Amino acid sequence: MITTVLLGASGIVAFFIGFMAQDIKLTLYIGLTGTALTFLAVVPPWPFYNKNPEPWLSPHTAASGIRIDVDGQKVG
Repeated sequence: MITTVLLGASGIVAFFIGFMAQDIKLTLYIGLTGTALTFLAVVPPWPFYNKNPEPWLSPHTAASGIRIDVDGQKVG
C-alpha cells in the first residue's frame, strides 16, 4: 500500500507541476525523483517495518502426514 500511495502521489504532483510549468522534462524529473524516494522507502529492510511481525504458520513437510490431492495425483 505504501508503494501505491507514494507512486500515485508523486505522479499526480509531477503531472500538475509539469502542466502548470508546461515542461515535460520537469514532469519526468519529478516523477523519477518520486520513484527513487519510493524505492528508498520500501526496498531496504527498515527496522520500523519489523516492529510487529506477522505470525506465520509453520511449514508442513511431507513427514507431517498431510497429503494433497491435485487432479487425482498425491502431492506434498
